[in-house]
Amino acid sequence: MAEAVTAAILNWNGGDLVVECLQSILRQTHPIQERIVVDNASTDGSLERLKAADPGLIVISNLRNLGFAAAANQAIAAAKGSWFLLANLDVEFEPDFVARLVAAGEHDPMIGAVAGKLLRPRADGEATIVDSTGHILYRNGWATNRGEGLPDTGQWERSEEVFGVTGAAPLYRMKMLREITDGPARPFDERFFAYIEDVDLDWRMRWLGWKAWYEPAVAWHHRSATGARRSPFILRHILKNRLLLVANNDLWPQGLLRLPSVAAFTVLTAVQFALESPAAPLGIFDSIRHFSQSLQRRRFLRARKRVAARDIARWMQPFPYRQKLSRKLRLGTSRAAVGS
Repeated sequence: MAEAVTAAILNWNGGDLVVECLQSILRQTHPIQERIVVDNASTDGSLERLKAADPGLIVISNLRNLGFAAAANQAIAAAKGSWFLLANLDVEFEPDFVARLVAAGEHDPMIGAVAGKLLRPRADGEATIVDSTGHILYRNGWATNRGEGLPDTGQWERSEEVFGVTGAAPLYRMKMLREITDGPARPFDERFFAYIEDVDLDWRMRWLGWKAWYEPAVAWHHRSATGARRSPFILRHILKNRLLLVANNDLWPQGLLRLPSVAAFTVLTAVQFALESPAAPLGIFDSIRHFSQSLQRRRFLRARKRVAARDIARWMQPFPYRQKLSRKLRLGTSRAAVGS
């Protein structure tokens, strides 16, 4: 008997893309018994189009945009399946995506999350570019998508354990989501609003002994389709969230050794963001305002953790400062050349 899967789409003015996302869910070879859409006060008629495309759709309508984390928690609270597929509105799944991810997850009862190979849609003649094959965690508290921005030349075809999975198209075990839920994390920490809340879930899941797995089944991610990725509002949230991520999860005494690199990278990030938006560094003060709830989270982890700090530390990689700086210099040079 096929494992019961709930699929949920988070929508905010998704237009054609969110309809295509739903249609790709309906085409899955693994039956999706329950389909949910959480709509964050869309005004473009996309919710009505979703209802027409799938009369069996369960609809949760919010009167305002509550953000990714809160909307995802609403969907999880309503889900009845043993596995939960969470979909950004700008993701389109190949038909075997869910079947392959469920099969991979069922191989080990401690796999709590499964990632597929997310690719970016390409124009004719262009190379296929990777969006994510799972998460990488750095020692300075930052995280990124494994393989992001690189050509897909067959190097991501091996199934393997990864630190965590992107929230754009993860498959989560419902048992894991229930177990890691506590206080402000339900199970996504709603203080994050949007961005990095998926890494926070990864890290908390790891402390409780759960694993994340990568299976190279394909989905296509039209990243930042809503155009909100680099807005001043989002930059402020990203800076706040990366500090809350460390405050929530990097337990002491080992975490104390990483504080200098966390502080240095925070300053560099704040300066970079300030060049795009003078208000972005206010995210640092936003994180301080929310810090008391992070103390609750740390107490929860200390009481419930099943793994030693070294098991978390082995996933932490040194941050590639030289590589990142070189890439920025190359981009700056190419833009200057175009401008001339």
